[in-house]
Amino acid sequence: MLTTQREGRTEIIYYVIPLIATVSMAVVSDFRDWRIPNRLIAVGMIQGFLMSAVVRGPCDGLLSSVAGCVIPVVILFVLFHKKALGAGDIKLLATAGTFVGTDVIRVIVYSFLAGGVISLFFLLKEVLMSVTNRKEISTKQFYRNLMKSRVHFSAAIMGGVMYYVCTIEWR
Repeated sequence: MLTTQREGRTEIIYYVIPLIATVSMAVVSDFRDWRIPNRLIAVGMIQGFLMSAVVRGPCDGLLSSVAGCVIPVVILFVLFHKKALGAGDIKLLATAGTFVGTDVIRVIVYSFLAGGVISLFFLLKEVLMSVTNRKEISTKQFYRNLMKSRVHFSAAIMGGVMYYVCTIEWR
């Protein structure tokens, strides 16, 4: 059985499978419909609360899950307000927080790093497309086209969750 050592006690990690499954379904839905269904978020949060209660104990588990759920909403509210991040992405990070607790801060950092890598590839693709295009595009038009582009941040969240899962100390 997979276990990890945290704070001097061993926890069984069987919440990894529902966490990855929930985030994967959200990515598929986001790529297909440009939205993450609230029903999926609700089911994921219920699973996260239950798994945390079972793994960490009822009191500690639920308290950790609530903290992990609230942290992304508080931290990322400004980005949502500036329309730089969608509500579904914040809810997906909050759902991941119900599974991982306060380690959601690490998941957020990893997700933004993955988003940066994805954005670099996207930018490289746009530059190559503009260079290989036969008609000239002005720099102003290039940036205008680039700013109109939207990115599925759920893919970056999936990358952040996967990196988090891979960096847990397995025993």
